[in-house]
Amino acid sequence: VVSDDNVDVLYSSQKSVNDYTYDWLYDNATSWAQWKNFLNSLKDTIAYVKLNQDNVGVENVKEIMEHAKGSFNKSCILEFNDDGKGGSDFWDAMSHKQVKLVRSSSGYPFIDMCLKGGYFPGCLICFVGAPKIGKSLWLQNLCAASVKKGENNAYISLELPEEMIHSRIGANMFTIPSMEYEKYTADQAAFKEKMTAFKKGCLVPPGQLIVKSFPTSTMSVLDLEAWLLQKEEELSTEGKPFKFKNVFIDYINIMRNYRNPNSENTYMKIKQLAEDVKAIGLKHGWAMITATQTTRSQYDSTDMVASQVSESSGLGATVDAMFGIIADSYMKARGEYYLKCIYDRVAPEDNKRKRFINDKMYLRITEDLSAPIEDVSGMEPGGSQNFKAFAEQRRFNNGGQPHQSQQNYAQTSQPASEVNAVPMLSDSLEESSGTHATQSVFAPGGIGI
Repeated sequence: VVSDDNVDVLYSSQKSVNDYTYDWLYDNATSWAQWKNFLNSLKDTIAYVKLNQDNVGVENVKEIMEHAKGSFNKSCILEFNDDGKGGSDFWDAMSHKQVKLVRSSSGYPFIDMCLKGGYFPGCLICFVGAPKIGKSLWLQNLCAASVKKGENNAYISLELPEEMIHSRIGANMFTIPSMEYEKYTADQAAFKEKMTAFKKGCLVPPGQLIVKSFPTSTMSVLDLEAWLLQKEEELSTEGKPFKFKNVFIDYINIMRNYRNPNSENTYMKIKQLAEDVKAIGLKHGWAMITATQTTRSQYDSTDMVASQVSESSGLGATVDAMFGIIADSYMKARGEYYLKCIYDRVAPEDNKRKRFINDKMYLRITEDLSAPIEDVSGMEPGGSQNFKAFAEQRRFNNGGQPHQSQQNYAQTSQPASEVNAVPMLSDSLEESSGTHATQSVFAPGGIGI
């Protein structure tokens, strides 16, 4: 119900409204609404605290504090970016233009293919791998590639100190041997000259990179959002607002779930964390790139399936794409990785994988552009593959001489068409004087891109 006095004021002000610009009216109206909403949120939070202050104890103090902070932050959010249509009209051609989903290249063609061009605002991309396989190394390489493209990035770690992250990314970008990095940085004057020379050699000015470490299991999504917004405000100048393009989180499993801080349900924890991380990415236009850990069954394995990803059903339901990092002992010794697309809601590229090379001296991961993109659908445990096509390709790659595994296979009495053989990646990585392409498993059906 609107009072008669307010109605009179509205009618009497109709003519004078035209004397003000839209921007002035918008700024004043939204500022007033946000302040009033802030006061109401503050009142509700104080009421909650007063209601529970007599019941606070050692066992529930953190839970009550997190609930108070979480409800306050959520109720404070008041958006004014609705265009007034209450949604978008399907039959409006402009509604179909992909304005908000402008892609940004990851720096790796295979990843870009799986993401239909690269990262986009609000996406949640996850890389999974066994313990110590190099999840942080992958995130750091992706971050370095983005910085070199001129994009602003935040790298958040919950297990590595900031100095170590700087040295790893620095070894990659400045081509400094990782084992000698401390020696190079000891002479600050010479190191600054090297950084200046690197910037001058870039086609585009490198973007900002802000690195922040939090103790393991101490950072919640609310803490992350607050820190990112604070840094954006600090780095903004008059007429030039600062904006993060990508946020790398190393890694999501060891974040703190503010919604259920005392819960031991790991499925619910990772599901809620993924939802909350994606939510702040959507809200602020950040691409969120993170990592998680596989189950023990994937350790030293030559392939990866969704069931080997810890809490995969909770995480897989939220991520836009999930990539598996594959490297058994043999591949690690040779400095090789395979990256497999496990989940992909952006493009139909599930079960595709590609070979990558790890330069251990500079901690630099590069994509083997000469290797084919392999469609391994049906090659997972229990699946099948056309072994005859695989064998013929291996024979071709070995100059017409059958590989030892093919000779052994030929000695069996069972016809090739009746065998559901699953050649392992390590089988395809034998020493060869040929190119990298000849060392890769040929894709089923002859598909090689």
